Amino acid sequence: MKNKTITILLSALLAAALLLSGCTSREAAAKTEEPAGTQAENAPAAENSQPNSSESAPEATAEPTAEPTPEPTATPEPTPEPTPEPVVYYNPLTGEVSDKDYGNARPVAVMIENNRWDDGTFVQQSGMSKAAFLYEMEVEKITRNMAIFMDISDVGQLLPVRSARSYFVSCALAYDAIYAHCGFSADGAEYAYSMLQYYVDNDDINVREDNGTGYRIWDWPYSGGVHSMASTGEMLANFIAANGTRTEHNTPDFDYGLHFSENAAPTGGQVANNLRIVFPEMKITNMTYHPELNGYTSFQWNSQSLDNNTQEPVVFQNVLVMCTYTRVGIDGHGHAAMSTYDCQGTGFFCNGGYCEPITWSRGSYTEPFRYYRADGSELELGVGHTYVPFISGEGFFSCSE
Repeated sequence: MKNKTITILLSALLAAALLLSGCTSREAAAKTEEPAGTQAENAPAAENSQPNSSESAPEATAEPTAEPTPEPTATPEPTPEPTPEPVVYYNPLTGEVSDKDYGNARPVAVMIENNRWDDGTFVQQSGMSKAAFLYEMEVEKITRNMAIFMDISDVGQLLPVRSARSYFVSCALAYDAIYAHCGFSADGAEYAYSMLQYYVDNDDINVREDNGTGYRIWDWPYSGGVHSMASTGEMLANFIAANGTRTEHNTPDFDYGLHFSENAAPTGGQVANNLRIVFPEMKITNMTYHPELNGYTSFQWNSQSLDNNTQEPVVFQNVLVMCTYTRVGIDGHGHAAMSTYDCQGTGFFCNGGYCEPITWSRGSYTEPFRYYRADGSELELGVGHTYVPFISGEGFFSCSE
């Protein structure tokens, strides 16, 4: 009985062991066949079978990804501001570069004596070398000058200041220039007031001692010292500023009728190193071209023309000979008359040692002179200063080597 009981217990234990073994095999097979998602869902059950299943295992900390070191960026150079083109000013009467903007400013014309002493020597003249234009025209049996300045403030002494004649006033009006003179021809068939009447509001400056515009420099042997009046650019500029003189043209971009070129010499014309200009009463002006001075110097009354302010010769880059109707001795005072507006004529242009024939014309007294070459194109003056003699006809001018 006892052995039988032991046998039954052993059989039961064996059966139980076999049963446990089968179950384990079936669970393992099931686990290998389940998809990953099923495993994840069953993960907690697996954890419960492990020791210390009440504590969750720490998750692994990921290593931080190193950021790439950026390449250094070059600092851009600032964009430079564009350099503005320098403003260049020009003298409208000479074409020369100037440090002053003349804008719409009026020039100033001053009458200057052109005579000789009793011994035949030339009377001193001052301020001529600063003149942009210098006119020489017949007055009785001598000639007289009119100097036109674009800026009179730094001219220095002006002498001898002389009286007005209508044809000089007419030429000044072509530039709308302020006009300065000492007296005028008040009677006779030709008198200055016929043109001076067009000057108003102190446009016309009668240079005198009592208005602060003039002073006497020497005692002339005749005419009560009328030939000895002098002034300065500064005195005239002060008078203009203090007396309400109109200092700008009435119209913008005033037309002087002038054109300039750095290469104006008419090299296809006649060689003209020496000029001879004969005025109606046989007053002669000779001129010589000097390459080193880039211009012509003048000889008259057996003397070289000097500027008394500098004691240097007066030099002109351009010589513009104007032929027009001229008559001397039209009245008992020996006055002259000539055509300067509402007319046209011929002439000659000299520059750089060469000369060519030209024509010119002018409308009313308010209009500028116009100059033309033989082919009809407008004449270009050389950059610089211009001498303008008025003569009776082409036969009173000659040029040579």
